[in-house]
Amino acid sequence: MDNTNQDVASSAGIVGDVRRTISDMVQHEISCSEAMRCVTVSAQALSNLVTGNRKLQQSLVEQELTTSVSVFDTVFCYLLSSICSQTNTAGLVLLLNCLKDNSDAIALLCDTEAGRLIANKVGVLFGDNENDESDTKTMLYVILSQIIECGKLDMLLGGESEMPVYGYLDALAVYCNEHSTDAEYEKVISKGLIAALTRVLSKSRAVLVDSWEDTADAQSLEQDTIGNFDLEDVMDAHRCLTAIVSILGTITTDGSAGIIDWLLECETIHMVIALLGLLSKHLPRIETAQERQHNLPTSGADSDNAESVKRLFMFKCDLIRIIGNIGHTSTAAQDLVRELGGLSLVLDHMKIDDNHPFIKEYAIVALKGLLHNNRASQDFVREMNVIEAAQNPELAKAGLQAFVNDDGHVSVKRAM
Repeated sequence: MDNTNQDVASSAGIVGDVRRTISDMVQHEISCSEAMRCVTVSAQALSNLVTGNRKLQQSLVEQELTTSVSVFDTVFCYLLSSICSQTNTAGLVLLLNCLKDNSDAIALLCDTEAGRLIANKVGVLFGDNENDESDTKTMLYVILSQIIECGKLDMLLGGESEMPVYGYLDALAVYCNEHSTDAEYEKVISKGLIAALTRVLSKSRAVLVDSWEDTADAQSLEQDTIGNFDLEDVMDAHRCLTAIVSILGTITTDGSAGIIDWLLECETIHMVIALLGLLSKHLPRIETAQERQHNLPTSGADSDNAESVKRLFMFKCDLIRIIGNIGHTSTAAQDLVRELGGLSLVLDHMKIDDNHPFIKEYAIVALKGLLHNNRASQDFVREMNVIEAAQNPELAKAGLQAFVNDDGHVSVKRAM
């Protein structure tokens, strides 16, 4: 349908008629299969009426997001909330057509309450869709990528809204992994976005604190307390943490000075170190088979909780990696990590841990960056007796020992 015919149809009120048909019929789609099919066909027709016509697309977005009686009373909300997957797909196609390369429409989506509700539906659909190869998930990702590239994601992550944000974070994690150069990061990563990520990180940590420290003042998730671990309460926090540690790990790998400065200014590193400390306290290392046997669950519910604990524990390696990435960039960053207790935490993980065979190696790599050309941190390590902290029975049996070079590098040599 060319633009001339689209304009004629719009002038004749056809766009409005189709919109009203959708809002009327969607209320009856559960009880009437014909109504469901009518909604789907109407959605496809509406998409055809505006596709390729920027003027009509912008008009539709403005009308739906700024003049609707309720935040739920928009054609996009109706289509994305439908119980019919075909209608959902038609709604996504319509939304994508209206948003693609249209910064004004994206701004309206993120600036209005009705628009944020729609964006949240897209985020949740993306986060809950486990089929990475599906066309639906691809469309969801393209929509979220438009928001990311317009620099509007921090607006959706900010505020006191209780709407779930893990879908946004999942999309950003994928985006960062696919665009891995400093030049590409600079287009989408801002101080505002770093601040928003830090707030979500802080909220997720608070959920863990409430779940663990308020449960009979438990000091660790041992067998007698693991059954009290409420998976439902921490699921969103766990999903947010999964995405955030991936994002931070990716954007700190190359050590962009601007991004590192924002991470320091927004106190993101403070949260990362605090979270590592929390996990270290409640998910202690397991060094022997006897300790692992002691922590094995005895019931089905406990088994599910134990698996969740294991997944949470895996964040420790990611957090150590992030601390090392940030600390390697400058003396100021190294000093801050040391002052916040991050250096001590890294040292504490330079031991064998049966929960994660390579966590010691993560800690060694991080330590090299934290000590590089930093005399104060090197002296701190010596005072902490890092040689003793780094030793383990396996090294001793092999006739090896760890030591710190004059330049602060940790090395292993044959024992004298």
